[in-house]
Amino acid sequence: MLKKILDEFLNLEGVSAAVVVGRDGFVIESAMSGKMDIDALGAMASTGIGTSEAMGKELGKGELTQMLVELDRGPIIVSPLSKEELIAIVAENSSNLGRIRYELKKNKERLVAAL
Repeated sequence: MLKKILDEFLNLEGVSAAVVVGRDGFVIESAMSGKMDIDALGAMASTGIGTSEAMGKELGKGELTQMLVELDRGPIIVSPLSKEELIAIVAENSSNLGRIRYELKKNKERLVAAL
């Protein structure tokens, strides 16, 4: 079921990967179009979200709900799913970030239930 939900993200314009990762950085499940090192993505997403959560706590800004990394060739959205898992979505510049964020929020409970 988890793979099916991740595949649905690939139907969004410009999304090239959707990856569920454990807090330890290991990939639990993924869907992607094209070739990419998802193991490296998992490790870096886990590290990045941990650092961002620590920053939020240190500055008294509360819990992290989503992290957006904007890069020259497209954004990466990382969001916690639970205390143990997170999701990373890799997109192209042509993507609609608002739509991706909406679909992520809408499907969060389905993703958690599928874990």
